Amino acid sequence: MSCSEEARPQGLFAEIAGLQQAGRRAVLATPLWSVGSVPLRHQSRLLLRDDGSTRGTIGGGPLEAQVLAAAREVLVRDRLQVMEFDLAAGDAADAGMVCGGRCAVMVEPIVPDRAADVYAAAAQAERASEPIALVTVLGDEGRHSKVALTAHGELIGEIAGGIAEAVGGAAADALGDGRPRFIEEPLRVHIDPVLPRPRLLIFGAGHIAEPLALMGDLVGFRVWIIDDRDEFANRRRFPWADEVVVSEVPAAFGTLSVDEDSYVVSVTRGHVMDEEVVAHALRTPARYVGMIGSKRKVATVKERLRQRGFAEADIARLHAPIGLDIGAQTVEEIAVSIVAQLIRARRLGA
Repeated sequence: MSCSEEARPQGLFAEIAGLQQAGRRAVLATPLWSVGSVPLRHQSRLLLRDDGSTRGTIGGGPLEAQVLAAAREVLVRDRLQVMEFDLAAGDAADAGMVCGGRCAVMVEPIVPDRAADVYAAAAQAERASEPIALVTVLGDEGRHSKVALTAHGELIGEIAGGIAEAVGGAAADALGDGRPRFIEEPLRVHIDPVLPRPRLLIFGAGHIAEPLALMGDLVGFRVWIIDDRDEFANRRRFPWADEVVVSEVPAAFGTLSVDEDSYVVSVTRGHVMDEEVVAHALRTPARYVGMIGSKRKVATVKERLRQRGFAEADIARLHAPIGLDIGAQTVEEIAVSIVAQLIRARRLGA
Protein backbone atom coordinates (compact mmCIF):
# COMPACT_ATOMS: atom_id res chain seq x y z
CA MET A 1 0.00 0.00 0.00
CA SER A 2 1.31 3.45 -0.82
CA CYS A 3 0.18 7.02 -0.19
CA SER A 4 0.77 10.12 -2.23
CA GLU A 5 3.80 12.08 -1.00
CA GLU A 6 2.61 15.42 -2.40
CA ALA A 7 1.38 18.27 -0.23
CA ARG A 8 -2.00 17.79 1.39
CA PRO A 9 -4.52 20.48 2.32
CA GLN A 10 -3.53 22.37 5.45
CA GLY A 11 -5.82 22.34 8.46
CA LEU A 12 -7.00 25.56 10.10
CA PHE A 13 -4.83 25.25 13.21
CA ALA A 14 -1.83 24.16 11.17
CA GLU A 15 -2.27 27.37 9.19
CA ILE A 16 -2.52 29.45 12.37
CA ALA A 17 0.67 27.86 13.73
CA GLY A 18 2.34 28.51 10.38
CA LEU A 19 1.29 32.17 10.41
CA GLN A 20 2.73 32.56 13.91
CA GLN A 21 6.01 30.95 12.89
CA ALA A 22 6.22 33.28 9.90
CA GLY A 23 5.74 36.31 12.15
CA ARG A 24 2.33 37.15 10.73
CA ARG A 25 -0.86 38.26 12.48
CA ALA A 26 -4.45 37.09 12.16
CA VAL A 27 -7.81 37.10 13.92
CA LEU A 28 -9.90 34.05 14.79
CA ALA A 29 -13.68 34.33 15.35
CA THR A 30 -15.29 31.49 17.34
CA PRO A 31 -18.84 30.96 18.68
CA LEU A 32 -18.87 31.65 22.43
CA TRP A 33 -22.44 30.72 23.42
CA SER A 34 -25.90 30.64 21.86
CA VAL A 35 -29.53 30.44 22.94
CA GLY A 36 -32.42 29.65 20.59
CA SER A 37 -32.25 29.78 16.80
CA VAL A 38 -28.98 31.28 15.54
CA PRO A 39 -27.08 31.01 12.23
CA LEU A 40 -23.82 29.74 13.75
CA ARG A 41 -22.87 26.34 15.10
CA HIS A 42 -20.15 24.87 17.31
CA GLN A 43 -17.04 24.10 15.22
CA SER A 44 -17.76 27.13 12.99
CA ARG A 45 -14.67 29.34 12.79
CA LEU A 46 -13.63 32.31 10.71
CA LEU A 47 -9.98 33.28 10.22
CA LEU A 48 -9.02 36.75 8.99
CA ARG A 49 -5.40 36.92 7.82
CA ASP A 50 -3.27 40.06 7.97
CA ASP A 51 -3.48 40.40 4.17
CA GLY A 52 -7.27 40.74 4.37
CA SER A 53 -8.08 37.25 3.08
CA THR A 54 -10.35 34.91 5.04
CA ARG A 55 -10.91 31.24 5.66
CA GLY A 56 -14.04 29.54 6.97
CA THR A 57 -17.33 31.05 8.08
CA ILE A 58 -19.09 32.09 11.26
CA GLY A 59 -22.58 31.71 9.79
CA GLY A 60 -22.72 34.13 6.87
CA GLY A 61 -25.10 37.03 6.32
CA PRO A 62 -25.23 40.27 8.32
CA LEU A 63 -23.87 38.62 11.49
CA GLU A 64 -20.71 37.53 9.70
CA ALA A 65 -20.33 40.96 8.10
CA GLN A 66 -20.37 42.57 11.56
CA VAL A 67 -17.91 40.01 12.91
CA LEU A 68 -15.54 40.65 9.98
CA ALA A 69 -15.70 44.41 10.56
CA ALA A 70 -14.83 43.86 14.23
CA ALA A 71 -12.05 41.43 13.27
CA ARG A 72 -10.37 44.11 11.18
CA GLU A 73 -10.35 46.40 14.21
CA VAL A 74 -9.04 43.60 16.46
CA LEU A 75 -6.23 42.98 13.98
CA VAL A 76 -5.04 46.55 14.54
CA ARG A 77 -5.85 47.03 18.25
CA ASP A 78 -4.68 43.56 19.41
CA ARG A 79 -7.49 43.26 21.96
CA LEU A 80 -9.92 40.35 22.14
CA GLN A 81 -13.53 41.38 21.62
CA VAL A 82 -16.74 39.59 22.60
CA MET A 83 -19.69 40.44 20.35
CA GLU A 84 -23.22 39.69 21.55
CA PHE A 85 -26.18 39.48 19.18
CA ASP A 86 -29.90 39.54 19.97
CA LEU A 87 -31.40 38.24 16.75
CA ALA A 88 -34.94 38.99 17.87
CA ALA A 89 -34.36 42.67 18.60
CA GLY A 90 -35.53 45.47 16.32
CA ASP A 91 -32.04 46.45 15.16
CA ALA A 92 -31.29 42.85 14.25
CA ALA A 93 -34.52 42.58 12.26
CA ASP A 94 -33.71 45.81 10.42
CA ALA A 95 -30.32 44.32 9.49
CA GLY A 96 -31.90 41.12 8.20
CA MET A 97 -30.99 38.95 11.21
CA VAL A 98 -34.34 37.42 12.13
CA CYS A 99 -33.42 34.00 13.51
CA GLY A 100 -34.89 34.88 16.89
CA GLY A 101 -32.13 33.65 19.22
CA ARG A 102 -29.18 35.20 21.02
CA CYS A 103 -25.49 34.42 20.67
CA ALA A 104 -21.99 35.69 21.30
CA VAL A 105 -18.85 35.47 19.19
CA MET A 106 -15.27 35.70 20.46
CA VAL A 107 -13.02 37.69 18.12
CA GLU A 108 -9.47 36.85 19.12
CA PRO A 109 -6.16 38.30 17.88
CA ILE A 110 -3.46 35.86 16.78
CA VAL A 111 0.08 37.19 17.14
CA PRO A 112 3.45 35.42 16.73
CA ASP A 113 4.53 35.42 20.38
CA ARG A 114 1.24 34.60 22.13
CA ALA A 115 -0.11 31.07 22.81
CA ALA A 116 2.14 29.64 20.11
CA ASP A 117 2.52 26.39 22.06
CA VAL A 118 -1.26 26.08 22.33
CA TYR A 119 -1.84 26.50 18.60
CA ALA A 120 1.06 24.17 17.82
CA ALA A 121 -0.62 21.53 20.01
CA ALA A 122 -3.94 22.14 18.23
CA ALA A 123 -2.20 21.71 14.89
CA GLN A 124 -0.62 18.45 16.05
CA ALA A 125 -4.01 17.16 17.26
CA GLU A 126 -5.50 18.15 13.92
CA ARG A 127 -2.85 16.19 12.03
CA ALA A 128 -3.32 13.16 14.30
CA SER A 129 -7.14 13.41 14.10
CA GLU A 130 -7.36 13.66 17.87
CA PRO A 131 -9.65 15.92 19.92
CA ILE A 132 -8.24 18.80 21.90
CA ALA A 133 -9.90 21.38 24.15
CA LEU A 134 -8.91 25.04 23.72
CA VAL A 135 -9.47 27.07 26.88
CA THR A 136 -9.64 30.87 26.79
CA VAL A 137 -9.71 32.90 30.02
CA LEU A 138 -11.33 36.27 29.28
CA GLY A 139 -9.96 39.18 31.28
CA ASP A 140 -10.72 42.88 31.42
CA GLU A 141 -10.23 45.30 28.51
CA GLY A 142 -9.71 42.56 25.95
CA ARG A 143 -6.93 40.78 27.79
CA HIS A 144 -6.96 37.00 27.68
CA SER A 145 -4.88 33.89 28.20
CA LYS A 146 -5.08 30.53 26.49
CA VAL A 147 -4.29 26.90 27.34
CA ALA A 148 -5.15 23.55 25.79
CA LEU A 149 -5.97 20.12 27.17
CA THR A 150 -4.95 17.25 24.90
CA ALA A 151 -6.74 13.94 24.54
CA HIS A 152 -3.90 12.44 26.60
CA GLY A 153 -4.59 14.73 29.58
CA GLU A 154 -1.65 17.08 29.02
CA LEU A 155 -2.24 20.75 29.82
CA ILE A 156 -0.44 23.02 27.34
CA GLY A 157 0.28 26.63 28.26
CA GLU A 158 0.20 28.56 31.52
CA ILE A 159 -2.86 29.56 33.50
CA ALA A 160 -3.26 31.44 36.78
CA GLY A 161 -2.71 29.32 39.86
CA GLY A 162 -5.74 28.06 41.70
CA ILE A 163 -7.99 27.67 38.69
CA ALA A 164 -5.89 25.26 36.60
CA GLU A 165 -7.42 22.20 38.27
CA ALA A 166 -11.01 23.43 37.86
CA VAL A 167 -10.44 24.47 34.25
CA GLY A 168 -8.70 21.18 33.50
CA GLY A 169 -11.65 19.23 34.89
CA ALA A 170 -14.19 21.22 32.86
CA ALA A 171 -12.03 20.84 29.73
CA ALA A 172 -11.87 17.07 30.26
CA ASP A 173 -15.67 16.99 30.53
CA ALA A 174 -15.94 18.99 27.30
CA LEU A 175 -13.66 16.52 25.53
CA GLY A 176 -15.80 13.69 26.86
CA ASP A 177 -19.11 14.90 25.44
CA GLY A 178 -17.91 17.20 22.66
CA ARG A 179 -19.90 20.17 23.98
CA PRO A 180 -18.41 23.63 24.56
CA ARG A 181 -18.64 25.37 27.93
CA PHE A 182 -18.86 29.03 28.85
CA ILE A 183 -18.21 29.69 32.54
CA GLU A 184 -18.81 33.13 34.03
CA GLU A 185 -17.79 32.61 37.68
CA PRO A 186 -15.27 33.02 39.24
CA LEU A 187 -13.69 33.92 35.89
CA ARG A 188 -15.09 34.10 32.39
CA VAL A 189 -13.76 30.99 30.67
CA HIS A 190 -14.61 29.56 27.26
CA ILE A 191 -13.85 25.88 26.70
CA ASP A 192 -13.95 24.86 23.04
CA PRO A 193 -13.58 21.12 22.26
CA VAL A 194 -12.06 20.84 18.79
CA LEU A 195 -13.20 17.51 17.37
CA PRO A 196 -11.66 15.62 14.44
CA ARG A 197 -13.70 15.52 11.26
CA PRO A 198 -15.33 12.17 10.42
CA ARG A 199 -13.50 10.15 7.79
CA LEU A 200 -14.98 9.36 4.37
CA LEU A 201 -13.30 6.34 2.76
CA ILE A 202 -14.02 6.28 -0.98
CA PHE A 203 -13.06 2.99 -2.60
CA GLY A 204 -12.70 3.49 -6.33
CA ALA A 205 -11.03 6.52 -7.93
CA GLY A 206 -13.19 6.70 -11.05
CA HIS A 207 -15.45 9.39 -12.45
CA ILE A 208 -17.93 9.50 -9.54
CA ALA A 209 -15.16 9.70 -6.93
CA GLU A 210 -13.89 13.07 -8.18
CA PRO A 211 -16.99 15.20 -7.45
CA LEU A 212 -17.79 13.01 -4.43
CA ALA A 213 -14.39 13.72 -2.86
CA LEU A 214 -14.72 17.45 -3.48
CA MET A 215 -18.23 17.61 -2.00
CA GLY A 216 -17.25 15.40 0.92
CA ASP A 217 -14.44 17.80 1.79
CA LEU A 218 -16.76 20.79 1.47
CA VAL A 219 -19.27 19.38 3.97
CA GLY A 220 -16.65 18.53 6.56
CA PHE A 221 -15.29 15.01 5.98
CA ARG A 222 -11.66 13.94 5.93
CA VAL A 223 -11.54 12.31 2.51
CA TRP A 224 -9.52 9.21 1.71
CA ILE A 225 -9.31 7.81 -1.82
CA ILE A 226 -8.40 4.11 -2.17
CA ASP A 227 -7.78 2.38 -5.51
CA ASP A 228 -5.31 -0.20 -6.80
CA ARG A 229 -4.46 1.90 -9.89
CA ASP A 230 -1.95 4.70 -9.39
CA GLU A 231 -2.96 6.29 -12.69
CA PHE A 232 -6.33 6.97 -11.06
CA ALA A 233 -5.43 7.28 -7.37
CA ASN A 234 -3.12 10.29 -7.36
CA ARG A 235 -3.14 13.80 -5.98
CA ARG A 236 -3.31 15.41 -9.38
CA ARG A 237 -6.86 14.06 -9.73
CA PHE A 238 -7.73 14.47 -6.03
CA PRO A 239 -5.95 17.62 -4.77
CA TRP A 240 -8.53 18.13 -1.99
CA ALA A 241 -8.26 14.61 -0.52
CA ASP A 242 -6.56 14.19 2.85
CA GLU A 243 -5.05 10.87 1.76
CA VAL A 244 -4.71 9.09 -1.58
CA VAL A 245 -3.90 5.40 -1.14
CA VAL A 246 -2.89 2.92 -3.83
CA SER A 247 -3.85 -0.49 -2.51
CA GLU A 248 -5.83 -3.68 -3.03
CA VAL A 249 -8.99 -3.85 -0.95
CA PRO A 250 -7.89 -6.48 1.64
CA ALA A 251 -4.56 -4.73 2.26
CA ALA A 252 -6.29 -1.39 2.69
CA PHE A 253 -8.68 -2.71 5.34
CA GLY A 254 -5.73 -4.43 7.03
CA THR A 255 -4.07 -1.04 7.49
CA LEU A 256 -6.96 1.41 7.89
CA SER A 257 -8.52 1.80 11.31
CA VAL A 258 -12.21 1.89 10.44
CA ASP A 259 -14.13 3.07 13.51
CA GLU A 260 -17.58 4.38 14.46
CA ASP A 261 -16.74 7.74 12.92
CA SER A 262 -15.89 6.27 9.51
CA TYR A 263 -18.07 6.33 6.40
CA VAL A 264 -17.30 3.77 3.68
CA VAL A 265 -18.40 4.30 0.08
CA SER A 266 -17.77 1.75 -2.64
CA VAL A 267 -17.80 3.11 -6.19
CA THR A 268 -15.26 0.75 -7.75
CA ARG A 269 -15.07 -0.43 -11.34
CA GLY A 270 -16.89 -3.74 -10.82
CA HIS A 271 -19.32 -5.68 -8.67
CA VAL A 272 -16.69 -8.20 -7.52
CA MET A 273 -14.54 -5.46 -6.02
CA ASP A 274 -17.59 -3.67 -4.61
CA GLU A 275 -18.57 -6.92 -2.89
CA GLU A 276 -15.12 -7.18 -1.34
CA VAL A 277 -15.28 -3.61 -0.05
CA VAL A 278 -18.73 -4.16 1.46
CA ALA A 279 -17.77 -7.51 2.99
CA HIS A 280 -14.76 -5.97 4.71
CA ALA A 281 -16.66 -2.82 5.74
CA LEU A 282 -19.53 -4.76 7.33
CA ARG A 283 -17.00 -6.43 9.64
CA THR A 284 -16.10 -3.01 11.06
CA PRO A 285 -18.11 -0.61 13.24
CA ALA A 286 -18.30 1.93 10.38
CA ARG A 287 -21.17 4.37 10.83
CA TYR A 288 -22.13 4.14 7.15
CA VAL A 289 -21.51 1.60 4.39
CA GLY A 290 -22.78 2.36 0.88
CA MET A 291 -22.39 0.69 -2.52
CA ILE A 292 -23.23 1.93 -5.97
CA GLY A 293 -25.11 -0.28 -8.40
CA SER A 294 -28.37 -1.23 -10.06
CA LYS A 295 -31.11 -3.03 -8.14
CA ARG A 296 -30.10 -6.25 -9.88
CA LYS A 297 -26.46 -5.84 -8.89
CA VAL A 298 -27.44 -4.99 -5.31
CA ALA A 299 -29.63 -8.10 -5.07
CA THR A 300 -26.77 -10.25 -6.41
CA VAL A 301 -24.23 -8.81 -3.96
CA LYS A 302 -26.60 -9.24 -1.02
CA GLU A 303 -27.18 -12.89 -1.92
CA ARG A 304 -23.42 -13.41 -2.18
CA LEU A 305 -23.03 -11.86 1.26
CA ARG A 306 -25.60 -14.31 2.67
CA GLN A 307 -23.62 -17.17 1.14
CA ARG A 308 -20.53 -15.81 2.87
CA GLY A 309 -22.28 -16.04 6.24
CA PHE A 310 -23.43 -12.47 6.81
CA ALA A 311 -26.58 -12.16 8.90
CA GLU A 312 -29.57 -10.15 7.70
CA ALA A 313 -28.88 -7.56 10.40
CA ASP A 314 -25.41 -7.03 8.93
CA ILE A 315 -26.69 -6.78 5.37
CA ALA A 316 -29.35 -4.29 6.49
CA ARG A 317 -26.54 -1.84 7.33
CA LEU A 318 -25.72 -1.55 3.62
CA HIS A 319 -27.04 1.49 1.79
CA ALA A 320 -27.58 0.20 -1.74
CA PRO A 321 -28.34 1.46 -4.25
CA ILE A 322 -26.33 4.25 -2.71
CA GLY A 323 -27.61 7.80 -2.28
CA LEU A 324 -30.96 9.46 -1.73
CA ASP A 325 -33.51 9.08 -4.52
CA ILE A 326 -33.49 12.54 -6.12
CA GLY A 327 -33.72 11.35 -9.71
CA ALA A 328 -29.97 11.84 -10.22
CA GLN A 329 -28.65 11.10 -13.70
CA THR A 330 -25.30 12.83 -14.19
CA VAL A 331 -22.12 11.93 -12.34
CA GLU A 332 -22.29 15.16 -10.36
CA GLU A 333 -25.95 14.62 -9.43
CA ILE A 334 -25.16 11.09 -8.25
CA ALA A 335 -22.38 12.52 -6.07
CA VAL A 336 -24.85 15.03 -4.61
CA SER A 337 -27.29 12.23 -3.76
CA ILE A 338 -24.52 10.25 -2.02
CA VAL A 339 -23.30 13.25 -0.01
CA ALA A 340 -26.88 14.03 1.01
CA GLN A 341 -27.22 10.49 2.38
CA LEU A 342 -23.90 10.81 4.19
CA ILE A 343 -25.07 14.02 5.83
CA ARG A 344 -28.32 12.37 6.89
CA ALA A 345 -26.42 9.46 8.43
CA ARG A 346 -24.09 11.88 10.19
CA ARG A 347 -26.76 14.17 11.59
CA LEU A 348 -29.76 11.87 12.05
CA GLY A 349 -28.19 8.43 12.38
CA ALA A 350 -27.48 5.69 9.88
